[in-house]
Amino acid sequence: MRSILPVPTPPPETCPYSRPSSTEASADVIPLLVDDTYHVFHLTTPPSTRHHPERLRSSWSRLRSTNLLEWTRDPDFVLSPGESDLDADADGAWTGSAILGPDENMNIFYTGYNLSQNGRQTILRIKATDRHGSRFQRPAKPITILGEGLTKFEEIDFRDPFVMYNRGEGRYWMLVGTRLSSGPYWSRGCIALLTSPDLEAWTVAPEPLYAPSDVFCPECPELFSLPNGKWYLVYSRFHAPNAGTVYRIADTPRGPFRVPRDGSHGRLDGRRWYAAKSCPKAGNPDKRVCFGWIGDYVDDENKWLWGGDLGITRVMWADTNACLRIDASQEFRSYIWQTSRPVSPSNAAPNLYLCSLGSTATHFPELGSAEWRRDLMVDFKVAACDAHSFGVMLQTDSSGKGHRLQFSPSGNGLFSVSLITDFPPLDDFWADQYRLHLPRPIDGPELVRHDSVSLVDGVFLFLRGQLVEAFCGGRALSFRLPIPSSWTENSREGVRRFGWFVEDGMVDIVDISMRHSMGLKDLSVESDNGLEDAE
Repeated sequence: MRSILPVPTPPPETCPYSRPSSTEASADVIPLLVDDTYHVFHLTTPPSTRHHPERLRSSWSRLRSTNLLEWTRDPDFVLSPGESDLDADADGAWTGSAILGPDENMNIFYTGYNLSQNGRQTILRIKATDRHGSRFQRPAKPITILGEGLTKFEEIDFRDPFVMYNRGEGRYWMLVGTRLSSGPYWSRGCIALLTSPDLEAWTVAPEPLYAPSDVFCPECPELFSLPNGKWYLVYSRFHAPNAGTVYRIADTPRGPFRVPRDGSHGRLDGRRWYAAKSCPKAGNPDKRVCFGWIGDYVDDENKWLWGGDLGITRVMWADTNACLRIDASQEFRSYIWQTSRPVSPSNAAPNLYLCSLGSTATHFPELGSAEWRRDLMVDFKVAACDAHSFGVMLQTDSSGKGHRLQFSPSGNGLFSVSLITDFPPLDDFWADQYRLHLPRPIDGPELVRHDSVSLVDGVFLFLRGQLVEAFCGGRALSFRLPIPSSWTENSREGVRRFGWFVEDGMVDIVDISMRHSMGLKDLSVESDNGLEDAE
């Protein structure tokens, strides 16, 4: 069949979605649905920067879409740092939120950062002349805060304003990530609540909306309700326990906000999918569309950086127990069907039976030229499993060292799912004994973990360059794999990108579908892209 497809964006060769350019990173996302248009603002780092303060002198970029598939990027920044050292945002236009005001025009509230004022963080507001933010009235101005309510909080950390309209109270709410001015130093992070009748002047609530006594400073909060009547507080934690974007549940917008018993301690993913925010899904009040970023890793410094690539668009909903679940959006799944080819069945069979009693068995499909295509997509289901664990091996070298996506049966047909580092570091005695001084990353050997996961609906794995995003049972696991030191620009000899393993037992893997990305020139020619199957 000859298929003439509209070219979905973003193909890698044109308007980039995941980052504005190879030298600029994407960071905190601020989505807003206006009518049928998704406005996805995100922070953008200055070109070719790595560390604070240069990299944090961020601007606001904007992507727009009406279908979560075809995106356009504004040619100019929506917000940029101030030009004067006296400007509140001289050293960065940081995270905030966008909302339609009482006049139905778009408003942006954001954090201004100024190093000359001891790193002071100031909440600024800028107003547009229409509901889609076609033009903003500059300059941005600091918000007005009434009374002495700020004395309860530290002066430095006061950022990431999230503004919403609370219909039940008839007032606008602003949530701010901050720290109490007193209390145990390492755990007095909290989310402050400010209210306003009209977005003009704000009153600080006498008590924080949320103060869990286990976080240094929460970041990028948001609050929303779903048709089940529950309220969800979502925020990000840059340290353990449960680093990454997490959520809490309450019966009212004022809490108390409880940690869900969802098998993931309220984590939506792991540490490396960060600062995620969501907006309603057009035409479906039960679901929200969620965006986050996966950080850059500098191999020559062995350091993680702030900012990186936007993850694929995700959809979020509540299950029957009111716990949030997350998956790759159907729009994205459709997109990759249109822009990919199946790996030949002779190279990657649709079914695989692996068995090894008392040891580990592996299988590496011969993917040929598809193995190192930029994008590799894998779907599979599990027909039967009687093993200690099984899963996927990622970027495995000739010594067997590689990352693993591991599934371990936990009873009642459920599994614990973990993304595990390529080889756990040794303690000092054994490292000295064997002269194996392996890296000791902050993430730990177990990079992401979810318990009580159902695999009935299968597993979807998306490999995009060094990025890994896996989805199963309403859970997500994301990471950026390091580049092996043995690699050169033109050679990846001895490294296998994808393989299977089973540990002490058997697993029957079925309905395996492996697809690889196509170049732009392939999208309008006769191909076996399997659109009938996708539909």
